[in-house]
Amino acid sequence: MAGTMPRHACIFCPKSYIRLSQAPVPVTSPGPGRSTGIRRTAVPVFLGRVSPVLDTCTQLLLLGSGGKTENVRKTIPMKGSSIFERAREIQRLGIGVIICGAVGDPFYNLLREADIDLVCGITGDIDDVIEAYSNGTLEQPRFRMPGSE
Repeated sequence: MAGTMPRHACIFCPKSYIRLSQAPVPVTSPGPGRSTGIRRTAVPVFLGRVSPVLDTCTQLLLLGSGGKTENVRKTIPMKGSSIFERAREIQRLGIGVIICGAVGDPFYNLLREADIDLVCGITGDIDDVIEAYSNGTLEQPRFRMPGSE
């Protein structure tokens, strides 16, 4: 049926629950053949909220650890115009987890092939979403994007 949202594993699906039970920000340990170091968590941003569509977002908020309890946040512009350029840019930034709203099938598949985890179907104010992710409470219905059931 034309015009329907692509169905991906989102945090409200049983397959994705495992991802949420893992340690939140930052995600560590790259797989074999990957670069070493910390894998960052990123959230696409639009007007202080999670951007509704990852494919066309213009900014990413990078999350990292600045010490024992300090979280460092840095907003960067997305420069790539194609999904291929965007996927390479995300890889170069060392991003391992993206918390996002909707994402198209081709972009989703490119990111998964690059071993980047996606927590899809999320909506809300950036600060609330980051706090919920850090506390392991992102599965609350208030963060569920309409249509992502």
